Amino acid sequence: MRINKLDLNQLALLDALLLTRSVSRAAVVVHLSQPAVSAALAKFRDYFGDPLMIPHGRNLVLTPFAESLAEPVRDLLLQVRALTRRRPELDASKIEREITIVGSDYVQSVFLAPLFRRAAHEAPGLRFDVRSISGYISGELDQGDVDIVVSLASGVSDRHPSEVLYQDDFSCLVWTGHQTVKDRLSLAQFQSLGHVAVVLGHGRVTTLDQIAIEEQGIRRRVEIRAPTFSMVPAFLENTQRVATVQTRLAMSMRSQWPIRLVRCPIKISPVVTAVQWHRYQTLDPAISWVRETLKDVARELRH
Repeated sequence: MRINKLDLNQLALLDALLLTRSVSRAAVVVHLSQPAVSAALAKFRDYFGDPLMIPHGRNLVLTPFAESLAEPVRDLLLQVRALTRRRPELDASKIEREITIVGSDYVQSVFLAPLFRRAAHEAPGLRFDVRSISGYISGELDQGDVDIVVSLASGVSDRHPSEVLYQDDFSCLVWTGHQTVKDRLSLAQFQSLGHVAVVLGHGRVTTLDQIAIEEQGIRRRVEIRAPTFSMVPAFLENTQRVATVQTRLAMSMRSQWPIRLVRCPIKISPVVTAVQWHRYQTLDPAISWVRETLKDVARELRH
């Protein structure tokens, strides 16, 4: 189909060229030969009256005009993809699809594990690609590289719809054989003991407990920096250290490790978790099923 003499069937190829800035890489993306992609690039240059990509050293860079095309071309393709996935009422058991979800290991343990158990019975045709929040870039949702993000409500993008799922607080964790911490943890103990602190993405994602500690001017002696919350119990076992973890995750850890929960002696803002999806996927049946199931999981956690 052509509009204004432009072959719309070639838009996916144009998008690949603008995204990869490479004839060879674009050829891999669209499963064509390099000569075929080079010929298409020549036609695009002739159609738009612009070179689109020009040599810069050993690489190609987009011209200013090509830069201006990148977002609207990708946006158009995302709308078309979303349109092709719309259906009337669709039984979840009949959906065949892979969904990419971003979330921290807290999200993975508290929300995604129950989601996947439900999917195994109710939507067995769904497949999931789970990615860590520590490496996530918001542009991945804009570009359609990610389908769903489950994160702090304060961190959602204003470009796409979102819904709050759950609010959690924090607890402190110690080994069951801790010599000085019994039923309560004092502020003095909190400051004097060695801590296992979670640092996400080399510190790029600041945890709420760290924010609270800095704002209240509290000293914390960090002995171990862990890249995920799930590693915390192993670093507490057989030690006199302490850690600060979301309560719901801490309860799950307690059932698997010899650790105890005690009340935190400092005030930490609640963890408010939200789910976000691309604005074009609001009516996508697979995305809708995942969203509704996540809300079911959250409701069960509140009871």
